[in-house]
Amino acid sequence: MKALRIHGPKDIRLEELPDRELGPDETLLAPRAVGICGTDLEIFQGTMFYFTSGMAKWPIVLGHEWSAEVLAVGKNVTQVKPGDKVVGECTVSCGTCEMCRLGRYNECPNRRETGILNLDGAFSDRMYYPASFLHKFDKISYEEAALTEPTAIAVWGTKLVEVNPSDYVAVMGPGPIGLLAMQVARAYGARRVVMIGRRASRLKLAKELGADAVINLREEDLVSAARRATDGRMFDVVLEATGNPDVTKELMKITRPYGRISLMGLFNSQMGSIDLDAMVVGNITIKGSLGSPGVWDETINLIERGLVKAKPLITHPFALNDVPEAFELMQDRTGDVIKISLRP
Repeated sequence: MKALRIHGPKDIRLEELPDRELGPDETLLAPRAVGICGTDLEIFQGTMFYFTSGMAKWPIVLGHEWSAEVLAVGKNVTQVKPGDKVVGECTVSCGTCEMCRLGRYNECPNRRETGILNLDGAFSDRMYYPASFLHKFDKISYEEAALTEPTAIAVWGTKLVEVNPSDYVAVMGPGPIGLLAMQVARAYGARRVVMIGRRASRLKLAKELGADAVINLREEDLVSAARRATDGRMFDVVLEATGNPDVTKELMKITRPYGRISLMGLFNSQMGSIDLDAMVVGNITIKGSLGSPGVWDETINLIERGLVKAKPLITHPFALNDVPEAFELMQDRTGDVIKISLRP
């Protein structure tokens, strides 16, 4: 099978990999659409923590946001069959450790992460994948389905802080995760959802996707604008989706007492600055959000019902062979890339 495998920073090669016998609990898949995200770019650049720390090793086939067609199944597989349309979870856990038994398999110490941590991903024309981590879809395109993984990230981060119909919700950062989390918060019935960011084009898209209001930090003072957007009460929930450590300085300024903050971005830094006294005095809860355990069927349902619209986020389609050019486009930052979609 043909695959784009990365051997080190900016060293990506199209290779012919050997086929192997299908395991009894495995499936053989044909990827039909693959998304690229910031994690893929960090791996390509050689800065991603898993690789710099030695947790993950080269070479690896990237691709953790994907949809595929089932080609063949192992002898023990009953939940899917050839011809089914599927997506697969990024986290593939051991299933036997304490975290797995508690349903917290996103923190499994023995986990692999598709296309990231010691498990080849979907930058290929064929893919071996454990059947127990697959989920079927039917009512959406392969391109939309490939965004199930980032949408599931947004769903998990939103569920952690228990968004409900009484909440004023702020979303920090109109990138892919932020735009998806904004829609998830609306689907959960939040009273008012406000997108906060700096790029006018992305804030415009947030309005088109259902944001009740937007705050452009290039034009407005954050605290004053937040007060206006919430009728003076500030936000019950803040969904942080930038991964920018500078943003942490602002979180307490817009969160009301007993508010909840979900950190969904990876900051690649220990230099964030959270006002701990404000956190204590305000009885504010901050939760870190990694992965998407147990929310994939719910996520597919949200997309298939149109409550979360994934397709408008796809701004740049590429062929799989053009991955180096796609990474160059992401690094350039002069064009407004939201989500790149690849066709193997």
